[in-house]
Amino acid sequence: MVEEASCELFRQGGSVSSGEMTYCISQRVQEKKGSYERYGFERSQEEAFATFFDLAQEYTTIDSLYQICSSVAKEFLDLESRIYIIEPKSSQLELVCTSEEGLVGPGGRATHRAVVVDAPTESDASWLFPIRGNQALVNTLPFLGQRSILGVFEVFPKDRIDERKHFFLEKFTNRIGYNLHQKLLVQQNINHIKFINQLVSDIEHNVITPNMYYKLFLIRLRKMVENYRAIEEPVQKAASGLTGAIAKSLAGAAQRLHEANQSLQNELSALCSHYEHNSLFLETLMRKDHFQKGAYVLRKQSCNFQKEIIRPLIDRYYAHFQRKSITVDDRIEKGPDEPVTLFVDKGLISQVFDNFFSNALKYAGQTREDGGPARVFSLNRQIVRRAFAQDKPGVRFEFFTSGAPLSREECERVFDEGFRAGGNAEEGKGHGLYFVKNVVEIHGGLVGCEPQPGGNLFYLVLPLEKQ
Repeated sequence: MVEEASCELFRQGGSVSSGEMTYCISQRVQEKKGSYERYGFERSQEEAFATFFDLAQEYTTIDSLYQICSSVAKEFLDLESRIYIIEPKSSQLELVCTSEEGLVGPGGRATHRAVVVDAPTESDASWLFPIRGNQALVNTLPFLGQRSILGVFEVFPKDRIDERKHFFLEKFTNRIGYNLHQKLLVQQNINHIKFINQLVSDIEHNVITPNMYYKLFLIRLRKMVENYRAIEEPVQKAASGLTGAIAKSLAGAAQRLHEANQSLQNELSALCSHYEHNSLFLETLMRKDHFQKGAYVLRKQSCNFQKEIIRPLIDRYYAHFQRKSITVDDRIEKGPDEPVTLFVDKGLISQVFDNFFSNALKYAGQTREDGGPARVFSLNRQIVRRAFAQDKPGVRFEFFTSGAPLSREECERVFDEGFRAGGNAEEGKGHGLYFVKNVVEIHGGLVGCEPQPGGNLFYLVLPLEKQ
């Protein structure tokens, strides 16, 4: 029963162990062997199958598949045929190919009276066989809904179709459906890739390039603030050289000007930090190379982690941590070691560290520290001399977040795509730590999680390379 349940899950596209997969495939091979022995196909029918599969692999387009189906039925069974396919936009059957005329042009595809059938159906002069897709992949083509019917294969004249040919045509149409489904998926994926590439170009043109102008805006704004600050000193000097009500009024104005300038300076600093943070992330994630290669492409440069990544993140999150009474303990800055410079993709690694800060803000819980309740987020770093091999050292960064410790099983799975531990399912989609693992591993590093008394320790180790 366990094996049957695993095989059913495997057929539906679910995840099973390698041993269960081997068992399931072996069982299906035995079942298929027995089925073909029972089918008892004639030699010409076996050759028809072989020809169909060979040509379906040789010719890759959907239109070529339609013509292969019609030609095989005509050459091996001496039967004419018409192929009707459900048009995705209208969800209506369209005549796409006939054995007599070949492919049907766009203008003639809707001129027919065929209807969708769920089982082989006899008409006045022909047999209609439903073209079924792969039920396990039915959700991959949105226009199918919950049905797996892709179209109809009409074969005629029906007086040439005896019981054995009828049985063969049922099996043959099933093969048409599976091949058509795969080709539709390939075409859909190609269209998606074209759209994504176009979208990336649009983002570069309409988002990233205009974003550069904000830098010029901030430079001009900084000069304006400096000009306002330059006004402060003469106003203060003028107030100090006067007496009476005018002096008092002017001194009050000077103080208000100073406070306003200080407030502007603080807002400008926050705006610049926000701009640099968002620009770095935007330009890194929307890099054309990622989309062209289908994977993250690294642009490595030397990076002082404490100065260029950790300190800016602490400054950025400081007010947020304060509002939630979370104490940040930066042991990296307090440590005796010299600052470590690593050769990494700064944009991607910055987002890795940002994920840990963001998670601490979301999930930091109560712990006991110095006898009182507290929320804590601490950072640490250490050199590991044999992190990857005898002569390959690494740098281990640690992020401790107070709260309920995860189980060992949760720690093992917490970096998996879509996994959300404990009662935090409502907080996110389980993608952040998977992104972390992805980026660290393409840098040649590793990640991990260790439950601790009063919280959880997440860590990443990056190779300490000599550049």
